[in-house]
Amino acid sequence: MMIHHCWHGRLLHIDLENEKVTTNKIPGEVYERFIGGKGLGTYLLYTLVEKGVDPLGAENSLFFLTGPLQGLRAPNVGRWSLMTKSPLTGLYLDSHCGGALGREIKNAGYDAMQITGKAERPVVLQLRDDEVELQSAGDLWGKGTVKTTRILAEKTDRKSSVYAIGPAGENLVKFATGCCELAHQTGRGGAGAVMGSKNLKAIVARGTGEISAADPDALREVNREVAKSWAEKKNYGFKDLGTGFLPEVANGLGQFPTRNWRSGFFEDYESLDMYKAEEEYGLGAHHSCPHCIMRCTRAYKTGDPNGSGTDVESMVEYETLGLMGGNLAIEDVQSVLKLNYLSDDYGLDTISAGGVIGFAMEAFEEGLISEEDLGFELAFGDAQAAIDTLRLIVSRNRIGDKLAEGVKAAAESLGAPAIDLAVHVKGLECAAWDPRGRRCMGLSYATADVGASHLRGWPGTTDPPDGSAVELVESMVRSRNEKLLTDSLEVCHFTYHLPLSFEQKIRLLNGATGLHYDEADMMEFAERVATLSRLFNYREGITRQDDTLPKKFWTPQEQGPREGMKAFVDKHDFEKSLDKFYELRGWNENGVPTSDRIQELGLSDVVKGLP
Repeated sequence: MMIHHCWHGRLLHIDLENEKVTTNKIPGEVYERFIGGKGLGTYLLYTLVEKGVDPLGAENSLFFLTGPLQGLRAPNVGRWSLMTKSPLTGLYLDSHCGGALGREIKNAGYDAMQITGKAERPVVLQLRDDEVELQSAGDLWGKGTVKTTRILAEKTDRKSSVYAIGPAGENLVKFATGCCELAHQTGRGGAGAVMGSKNLKAIVARGTGEISAADPDALREVNREVAKSWAEKKNYGFKDLGTGFLPEVANGLGQFPTRNWRSGFFEDYESLDMYKAEEEYGLGAHHSCPHCIMRCTRAYKTGDPNGSGTDVESMVEYETLGLMGGNLAIEDVQSVLKLNYLSDDYGLDTISAGGVIGFAMEAFEEGLISEEDLGFELAFGDAQAAIDTLRLIVSRNRIGDKLAEGVKAAAESLGAPAIDLAVHVKGLECAAWDPRGRRCMGLSYATADVGASHLRGWPGTTDPPDGSAVELVESMVRSRNEKLLTDSLEVCHFTYHLPLSFEQKIRLLNGATGLHYDEADMMEFAERVATLSRLFNYREGITRQDDTLPKKFWTPQEQGPREGMKAFVDKHDFEKSLDKFYELRGWNENGVPTSDRIQELGLSDVVKGLP
């Protein structure tokens, strides 16, 4: 089949070990079935990464993915994906990031980039159109993402996009991430550690080509529609603060993580009021991804936690306010801003870091971690101790070496009592939404392909979990399918604020490609990708028993509007909800896609014999 308009049909492969660069063709029929972004990445991950590969071994692959809309005038398409086998979970991982890297790779003539092997020495990968160069990064190794990005930006034209890891990735912290253009992070699952394991410090990309759409007028029409609806929104929290308005919302719903998930209600949440922080510390900077009209990222000033004596910019989001604020019982916005800045500079996922430090605080309280282990006392609410613990993790010193493995492995190393304090699913620390505050949210955590992510579909209610979740499973699957298309187009999740509807996204895809997808096609596409990601995890040993929740979420909340509530009314309702989820997906009672389902979704040629 032919390659349509916005697709190049080219995968750039860089073998770091042999310093070899090749361009491989991606057939047109692969695009028609998998589109791009998460969809295309799932296909590449399944077909090009062997079962049992060591996530931190040279044979693991890093995939940088673009979508069909990158480089076109479409709303909120300044996203890209980084996919690999996660060192934190040992499973499927797709991390999504803002910034121009995806656009630059696309404009350079590629839909995706695969990196394998391990460089003999630390390197920077420089991509400019068809030219690929590996440059020494010896002078950058050990530096944070802020200095690294600024140095590389000065060495190249400032139109280039820079994506870099920090010391956390270099030291193979299992939840290390990377930073794109200072303001955007790839987030979950430890892809930064995979980069570190390959001695790859940074990528600098610049593309000067142009992308064409089959029907530019269709894109312009959607642009006009969403611009009009966004302009009409008044007194809207997201417009004012980005995700910074959410602590009050989550707290009121009993979903704000507090003291290592003892409850979803933080009595001092007003200390994290970002409206006040905007007045006192706001820099007036509204950062955005390319082609975004929402400009959701806010910058705040805080004193440099590294002691330079100058102020630095900290761009904090809701998840960080939840996991490094309420979850650590820190009642001071400035301290959270410092923790956020350090995490971004070190190259750490703030969700996992906050989850791990919260676990360590409770473990210290319970006598499972000692002052001798840390070198200091560690208590809830102690911001300086949290910063010191963060530094131990990054450097892998003392107890930090265990904590750097993630909360699951750290708890297992400390023994049985600690395991009950560890909040994760499949090894991924939970995002900042307590499922004991929202019916069916727990099922989304339990069944997400990467672990406890909040970005894999939401149940269609904010009701408390005081009734059966079974009736909500269908709406959760629908939401998950819609989000899967969003991640494959590389459109921002926050477009529901515009709103950018599912129907409009399909129109954008058709306008870009010249194809004629409809809603049924897109639902089948989403089922195909969800099933293939499940098969990747099944190949790595995942079954029904892994689709579960941590003990904390079966323990009633201690206080707040959801006091006394658990994630489900009982275990029976959870199992019934799980049965319903598998049924809707076409998987068997053990969560394994059936042979008939594999054939229905056109995956027989990809799977070749499984299950």
